[in-house]
Amino acid sequence: MASPRPPTRASVKNEAARCRDAELRVADQIGRLMEFWGFKRVHGRVWTILFLAQQPLSAADIRHRLDISVGATSMALAELRRWSAVREVRSGSRSVHFEPETNIWRLVSRVLQDRERRMLDETLELFEGALAVLHTGIDGVSCASARRVERLIWLTRLARGMVDMLSSRGELAAQDTKKMRV
Repeated sequence: MASPRPPTRASVKNEAARCRDAELRVADQIGRLMEFWGFKRVHGRVWTILFLAQQPLSAADIRHRLDISVGATSMALAELRRWSAVREVRSGSRSVHFEPETNIWRLVSRVLQDRERRMLDETLELFEGALAVLHTGIDGVSCASARRVERLIWLTRLARGMVDMLSSRGELAAQDTKKMRV
C-alpha cells in the first residue's frame, strides 16, 4: 500500500478557497439574520468573520475577506465595539486587530437590555399616560377603550419581565437549552 502523497500547493490553495467560501456563506447568513433583527447586514458579516477566524484580524483583513470598503469596515467595527460585540487587541507591531465576543448569549442579553427593554419602557410610559387620559374621559366618565389599554399595559409589563429575566442571567442555563432541543 502506497503512502499518501503530501498535498500540493494547488490542492492546499483549493482547500483554503473552499473554506473561505463556506465561511462567507455563514457570514452572509448571519448578516441576513442581523438585518432581520434590525441591524445592518455588514455588522453580522464582520462579527462572523471575526468569530470564525483562528486569531484576531486587522480591519484590512476583514475588508479583504468580505470585499467591502474601508468606510463600511470602519463604521461596522465602530458600531460593533459600541455593542461590545468586538474589541480591539494590540499586536506586537502596534497594529490594531479585532476579536469577537464569543459568548453569544452575552451579546443577546446586551441587545435585549439596551434595545428591547428601552422600547418596552417607552411603550409602558406612553400606555400609562394614555390610560390616565382615558380614565378621566369626557365629563369624568372613562372611555370604553381604557380596559383594553389596561390589557396592553399588562402585556407590556409581562414582556418587560421576560426580557429582564432573560437578560439578567447573562447566559442560558443547561436546563433551558435542553427544553429547546427537538
